[in-house]
Amino acid sequence: MLKSQKGIGKPKTDSSNLGLEISHIRLIFEKAGLKEISVPSLLTASDLVDLYGEDLKLRAYTTSDPVKGEQVLRPDFTVPILLTHLKGKSLQAKYFYSGNVWRRQSFESIIPNEQYQMGFEFFDNKKNNSIALDVEAYLLISTILSKYRAHSVTGDVQILTSAINELDISEYKKASLKRHLWRPKRFMRLLDLYSRQTTSGRNIRLHKSTTLLPWKKKLREFKSFEGVRTKTDIKERIEILEQELSQGLIANSERNFLLKLMKFQSSLSEAPKSISSASMVGGSFKKAIENFELRVGLLSEHVNTKIVKFQVIYGLTTLEYYDGFVFGFQFDNRNYPPIAQGGRYDSLCSSLSKKGKSISAIGSMLRMDFLGKTVTDYRD
Repeated sequence: MLKSQKGIGKPKTDSSNLGLEISHIRLIFEKAGLKEISVPSLLTASDLVDLYGEDLKLRAYTTSDPVKGEQVLRPDFTVPILLTHLKGKSLQAKYFYSGNVWRRQSFESIIPNEQYQMGFEFFDNKKNNSIALDVEAYLLISTILSKYRAHSVTGDVQILTSAINELDISEYKKASLKRHLWRPKRFMRLLDLYSRQTTSGRNIRLHKSTTLLPWKKKLREFKSFEGVRTKTDIKERIEILEQELSQGLIANSERNFLLKLMKFQSSLSEAPKSISSASMVGGSFKKAIENFELRVGLLSEHVNTKIVKFQVIYGLTTLEYYDGFVFGFQFDNRNYPPIAQGGRYDSLCSSLSKKGKSISAIGSMLRMDFLGKTVTDYRD
């Protein structure tokens, strides 16, 4: 039986039951037309570490090889599969995978440092309808978990990033806010700074005479530098700061709207109506809402969206490369992590694709260690 108290311990998976689950899921993937793909367990760190977010980089296991240099034990499947796919000529592909991943966990975590995962990655031409692929990915995981009593939660990172894009501030500030969405405390500090808010809510007024000229003068006087930063680095930083001082702040109405958006949650069926009535009607935000409404409409043809939860910020505590539709399936026991998670990562594809390749992608993984004997109570 699953227990809800603290100190529950790591799942003791029944190997025979796990074997049956793996075979069952493999059959579902194959019937859906997915092709199995394998990637090495030991990967070149320089190819991968910078592609993961800050959190995953800190939790990856690295080692050194005298010939191959720094190596990393595979922390996930998505990035190495993407790199493998990009070496081919085709834009479209549907892969499934199975195997171990390794990540450091916190002391109180019940997730094993070495965990067995199964999952899939869908790649398509960016010109095609990515929303249909979102729905296909969600329904595939929903089918696999249909015999379990697991509830679903969805989110949409694009709604939040598009709202940031519509703010009347510099591109540098927008990029900073979007980069730190996955770190709530840093994000709030930046939001307060860019709207000149203190913790007490009072506006901080920037004096009109504020200038960086004294620092520019001092920079010309320096003849030599000690440390990591060069004179050019410091000059560029001063120019950025000077640009920031000369550009606008986030209006209180915009700040309040962002905060409201980040707290928003409802059933998936009610979410489009509530969010579409928002006062922010800029181009990219409007497009994100249109995509959201279309996706919910397609999902409602297959699932009861009244019982599917929606949170705008769902997924922002996981992998930083998610940038669109995000979903997860959770057992009622909140001590357990999501049994399955997935999401869209088009930006990662764009950053790695060669010129001329326009690829979109969505993927999902299942934590197989939690589909063993200890979770049989969640079967119907």
